[in-house]
Amino acid sequence: MTFLFDQETALVPLEDGIFTIEASDIYRNPTGAAFGGWVSAIAGRAVAMHPQCSGPLVSQQMIFVTGLGAGDVRISVKLLRTGASTQFWRVELTQNGSLTNAADIVTSTRRPTDLNYQLDMPQVKSPADSVSIQSVNPMAPEWIKHYDQRIAIGMPFTDEESTESIAWIKESDGRPVDRISLLSICDTPLPRTFFVSKEFHPGSTVSMATYIYASEEDLAEAGSDYMLLRVTGASVRNSATDGRVELWSQNGTLLATSSQIGFFR
Repeated sequence: MTFLFDQETALVPLEDGIFTIEASDIYRNPTGAAFGGWVSAIAGRAVAMHPQCSGPLVSQQMIFVTGLGAGDVRISVKLLRTGASTQFWRVELTQNGSLTNAADIVTSTRRPTDLNYQLDMPQVKSPADSVSIQSVNPMAPEWIKHYDQRIAIGMPFTDEESTESIAWIKESDGRPVDRISLLSICDTPLPRTFFVSKEFHPGSTVSMATYIYASEEDLAEAGSDYMLLRVTGASVRNSATDGRVELWSQNGTLLATSSQIGFFR
């Protein structure tokens, strides 16, 4: 079975370190620009597909120079340095000859240690008892429909006292989670402006960093089940807002964290 996410992030290799893809019509925002999670995913996939890549993705820092529209996208990958267990990569996305995004990506083969600390997963109501995001916003963009999201805490457009929201999430078609899909899932949360105002404030992400802690065994255990996505924001003012993401598997393993800043009107 070919899952939708894999179909929409399938890259075509060209010459050494160069890939191309047609911008997805599904993973697109109402503004016409590509969903940032999709952009992050194709950058990560380009590194993973590079013949010199020798370890799994562990971090990505992406800047969004401009919106990525319809049409062909060109992705160039450059290996900056290889260490004993860690590689450093630079990825650039261009469209019509202009830079749209750039990312610094780290891949690394890590070993288990005798230290084992992580944040505790919040205790919230089950996915069955939470509210489907589809019922909250039937006018949501197409890509949101391909994630099964259940809101446990924090309702958008209700002028909450806090920016915190917690939701269960998984791929709607049953695709198991992996490192590439983690990059996308970490950008699925709604902007924090939606939680402190009843009015719609358009905006866009400027930069986003994602860090993956999960081992391959952790990802296999998470599978295609719901994961818990907690988001907080430190500030919504001066036309800027942030978002801080923590993502756990159902068994309480912290899979990834992410942070981003965006501007809004």
